[in-house]
Amino acid sequence: MSLVGFWFALEDATLQNGCLWFSKGSHKSGVHRRYIRNADKNSPELLIYNSPTPSYQTSNFNSVPVPKGSLVLIHGQVVHFSEQNKSERSRHAYTFHIIEQKDAKYSEENWLQPPPEGFLSLYKH
Repeated sequence: MSLVGFWFALEDATLQNGCLWFSKGSHKSGVHRRYIRNADKNSPELLIYNSPTPSYQTSNFNSVPVPKGSLVLIHGQVVHFSEQNKSERSRHAYTFHIIEQKDAKYSEENWLQPPPEGFLSLYKH
């Protein structure tokens, strides 16, 4: 199943206020860990990671500062992060994900689950 993240900058995203960083070529290496629903119903944590955080070389990451109004498309397997906002300025963004549904099985462990009627389709196949 393929996934694309849409990240709309509602304000300037700078190095000072926590712009996105991407690991070069990481979209080619597959998924390293997943954010999943916690099977332990007694746990206060609803969502957990399915494995420890992998170690990444920070020299392999590129910062992506963008002005307000920019759209950043994020490949579903690319390793990315943002630093803590240490500035006086906010860095609001609007984000959502689109998945390819045709002939795909959606994992029951996935952190985001469809409602009973399914996810809203953008188009019919």
